[in-house]
Amino acid sequence: MKGSDAPNVLSPEVEFVVNFRLLPGNTVKDVKIHIANATKGFDVEIEDIDSVKEASAVSPTNTKAFKLIEAAIKEIHPTAIATPYLTVGATDAYKYQIVSKNIYRFMPIKINDAEKQSIHSTNEYLSIENYMKMIHYFEFIMSNYDK
Repeated sequence: MKGSDAPNVLSPEVEFVVNFRLLPGNTVKDVKIHIANATKGFDVEIEDIDSVKEASAVSPTNTKAFKLIEAAIKEIHPTAIATPYLTVGATDAYKYQIVSKNIYRFMPIKINDAEKQSIHSTNEYLSIENYMKMIHYFEFIMSNYDK
């Protein structure tokens, strides 16, 4: 957000950027209508400043791919339950939507608070234990896909 350069001066113009994350069923148009309604009566301009993307499609769970993910999770984390969820952060996985409707954003690890705080930050890291679990998971997927 940017306005006045001084704390005691009201700026005639204020500018800010909002990074919206769309849920399945919402559209970019819906968000723009929401902004227009919320700012009614104010002189507001809405501008796309980056690559604008619609919400990602919801991948089905009744597929061989998802069943294999479930089996791999049971292999590595026997007490875990495989269940779909929404990924709040944007990923590059949307690029694969042109070739498949089965896109699963998933890391087969259980991260601790320190690892969670390091994501996309200075000194980002995973424990060796988690790194080995990821290797085991992908090895399981590749070894069992054609079975």
